[in-house]
Order: sequence, then C-alpha cells, then structure tokens
Amino acid sequence: MSPLFGGNNRKEKTIAILDIENGSVGAALARISRAHAPKLYGEIRIPIPYTYARNTAALMQRIGEALRQSLVHTSTVAARLRNHNFEDHGNISRIAVFLSPPWATMQINEGAVDFSRPIQEMVRHGATSMFGYKPVTFHPIGTAVAHGSAVLFPSGEPRILCIVSSEMSELLILSQQGVHGRGTIPVGLYTLLRTLTAHGGVSSGEAISFLKIAPTTSHELHEPLIHAQRHFASQFTDAFRELRAHVSPQEVLIIAPAPSEELFARALIEDDSLSDLFPDGGTVRALRPHHVSEFIGAHARQPDLHLMLETLFADAKFSGI
Repeated sequence: MSPLFGGNNRKEKTIAILDIENGSVGAALARISRAHAPKLYGEIRIPIPYTYARNTAALMQRIGEALRQSLVHTSTVAARLRNHNFEDHGNISRIAVFLSPPWATMQINEGAVDFSRPIQEMVRHGATSMFGYKPVTFHPIGTAVAHGSAVLFPSGEPRILCIVSSEMSELLILSQQGVHGRGTIPVGLYTLLRTLTAHGGVSSGEAISFLKIAPTTSHELHEPLIHAQRHFASQFTDAFRELRAHVSPQEVLIIAPAPSEELFARALIEDDSLSDLFPDGGTVRALRPHHVSEFIGAHARQPDLHLMLETLFADAKFSGI
C-alpha cells in the first residue's frame, strides 16, 4: 500500500558533490544508502594552473570555468547511468557544495559560516542549468574534515586540523566539544611550486614531478623546497600560538593535496620551534585516501581525498533519505 501524503520509502538516493577549492574544482556522484556504505561515481578534479601573482578576480573566473567543466562531466555521468538501466542512480536528488577558504569562512564564536555570494550564485546558476531545480546546500570544507577525522580517529583527544589547499591553509582546533579555534595562513601547495620554479629554475610540470619523488631522493631542488617548508612551519607556528589558548591539542592532522602530504607533515616534524608549543610531546600525521577507503563502498582507482571526506559527511547528514 502506498504511503499517504507523499511519504518517502526510498532507501537510497544520489547526491552531486561539488568541491570548490582555491586552485581546483572537484565533483562526483555519491550514492547514499540507509543500509550500506556510500559509493562514489564519476569523480573528477579540474586543476587551475597557478600564476606567479595572486589575483582574486582572475581566480574567480578560472574557478567558474572549472566549475562548468565539472558540472558537464557530472551531468554526463548521471545521463549514462540513466541510459544503462541505472535510472535511479542517475537521478540527482540534491547538490552538496563544499567550499575552501576564501570562499567560506567559519565564524567560530558566532557558530556561523560566511560564504562567498558570487560563488554561491555561480553554483546555483550552473547547477540549475545542468540538473534543473534541485536543493543546493553549502558547507565549509572544515565541517567535512572535522567529521571525517572524528570517524577515522575517534580518540576524543584535542587535535589541530591543518587543511592545506592550493593557495592557503586552514587551521582548526578540534575536540569532542567541537571546533575551538580557526585561523588561516597564506601558504599552500602552490607556495612550494612557486618556490621551486622561481629558485630552482624548473617548469611547473618539473616542479610537480619533483614533489612526487622528493621524500625519497637527493636532488638540487631540495634547497628551495626546504626553504618553502620552513616558511610553512613558521607560519603554522605563529598561527597556532594565537589559537592554542582554547585547548591543548596533542596531535596535528595534515590534509593536503597529493603528492605533498608528507612534505607538509615533515615540515612540522623537523621544525624545532614547534616543540615549544607541544611541551608534553605530540604527533603529526598525514591523512591519506586509504584511511577513508574502508568507509566508502566504491571509489575511483586513484581516489580523491576531499570528495571521500565530503561523501562521509553527506552520508551522515542526508542518509535519512
């Protein structure tokens, strides 16, 4: 018998996940279920080539172009699912959008989030043109990472999350009671690449290739890389010194784009000044896709860490179907 008044008996639904960073746009379809682990389909990440000067207006334009490409890709994947007898999998119920700084700013004291209005309008217009009128929700990437870290490492001990993006890094002090402090530093993956190209005399492609082998090989590019790592550690230490009055975390969790996770973690491990902020000792670890994969039912061969964490968050928030 059918439920009265439009009751919902669905046990699964599909959500479009959009991840808008300051140097790339990622997208995927997440299959959310009441009974099973969430599954990811059609993951894509479109990088935005870095420039030597930071220009917000130019970056916004490139973000818009990458967003359009990601929406076309996601729409195409959904259409293919519908055309290959997976119609329900290809019917998108809602769009969950996750924004990195500077597009989202968490106001810890007020318990609110400030989102970039131009980005919101851009997403709503693009999503409507591709998927029709669907519910669109906006979330800071910090909420997904905080939720994911609690699921993956449920110790309950205070920790500091360092979410490294292309142009900047966001620091969140987290405990079982919630987020106690937040800060940003103007250092990210592109800081390493700019330093290598400017002081190492290599192209951007060569710089990226070097980052993949840097932890395991000796090379003349190590000198500019170490300089960039020390700059990151100095900025991190200054920001952490201002935030740590709230609680005393004993762990730093690095969330950074591959292949830079170990480089940012090592920068903190090898920085002597950081030990003053952890008088009782502490640990630094890099979060990697394999930590999350056991909680995801299906994903790409080379999984996207941000999209996986955001899917975990979406599963917890929307799995009531």
